Amino acid sequence: MKHSNRALSFLVAGLLLCTGLAFSATATTAATGAPSDPVQKIRTQDLELQKLLRDKGAAAHTARIKVLINGIFDFEELGRRALGTANWNKMTAAQKPRFVKAFKSMVENSSVKRLEAYTSDSTRYAPADINGDRAVVKARVFSKGTESQVEYKLLLKSGEWRAWDLVIDDLSTAGNYGDQFRDILKKNTFDNLIGRLEKRAKQDANAKAQAVADDVKSKSSTSGKADATRPPSGL
Repeated sequence: MKHSNRALSFLVAGLLLCTGLAFSATATTAATGAPSDPVQKIRTQDLELQKLLRDKGAAAHTARIKVLINGIFDFEELGRRALGTANWNKMTAAQKPRFVKAFKSMVENSSVKRLEAYTSDSTRYAPADINGDRAVVKARVFSKGTESQVEYKLLLKSGEWRAWDLVIDDLSTAGNYGDQFRDILKKNTFDNLIGRLEKRAKQDANAKAQAVADDVKSKSSTSGKADATRPPSGL
C-alpha cells in the first residue's frame, strides 16, 4: 500500500501545500577526485535525521533537521526548471537571485512545520543509476504499514550531487511547483510571485517559532507541576 501523495503534499506546500521526504545528500570527494556514491550519503544522513526526529527534544534540533531535509537540493536548478526556461529567461538579473533566495527560504521554513511527516520505519535504496554528471537514486520508504516510491534526480556540480527534482509516487516536486508558478504568473508579475514566496517564508518561520515557544512553555509548566511530586525527567 502506498502513501499516495501524502509525502509530496508536505514537500510542495510552500505556496499551497507543504514539504516532505527529502534527505540531505551533500557529496564528498574521494582522494581520487571521484564523487562519492549518492546512495551512501543519502542513507547516512537519513539515519541521522530519523534519530533526531525520534528525540523528544526534536524541536531543539530544528536548524540541523532543516539542513538534513533540504540540503540535497540545488534550489536555483529546481526553481529554474519549475519556472520553465522561457519564464526564467524573462526574469531580470536582479530578479533571479531574489527568486532563488525567496524560494529556498519558503521551502526550508515550510519543511519544519510538521516534523512527524518525515518519520519512516525503514528505507530501501536501489543502486544509483549514474550517467556522467547525472544520476537517479530510487528508494522505497516504509512508514506505518504504507510504502512510497521515491526518486531523486541529481546533477553533479563542483564534485557534489545535488537534486533538481524529487519524485514521490510519480508526483514531481519541480512539476508541482511549476504548476503553481504558472497559475500565479497568468495574472501576476515576477515581482508579485517573489513577494508571495517571501511572505510565505516569513509566515512559516513565525509559525514555527511560535510553535517552539509554545512547546517550551508547555513543558516548563508541566515540569513545574511535577516538581511537587517527583524530580523532573530529562528532556
